[in-house]
Amino acid sequence: MKLRYTIIAASAMLAISPVVLAEEAVQATQDCAALQAQFDQAASAATAEQIGQAKMARAEGQKLCDEGKTAEGAAKLKDAISQIAAPSQQPSS
Repeated sequence: MKLRYTIIAASAMLAISPVVLAEEAVQATQDCAALQAQFDQAASAATAEQIGQAKMARAEGQKLCDEGKTAEGAAKLKDAISQIAAPSQQPSS
């Protein structure tokens, strides 16, 4: 009897797994899109010095997201955002 319940439970989990994975993929894609939009908004107020390296990081993050490597892409996008959100390294007069 225990074996029967184990088989039923395992079958149910296998049936639900693709749905959960699909929802996670959609969420990751939305996260990438939100981070790209956040970068674009922050870039509009950034200095030219801040934007140079950050644009390359954003492009790499977008490429990773497009390839399905959403965790790595999101991390790269967050890095790009932090590069333009940081105060300029130029000494003030």
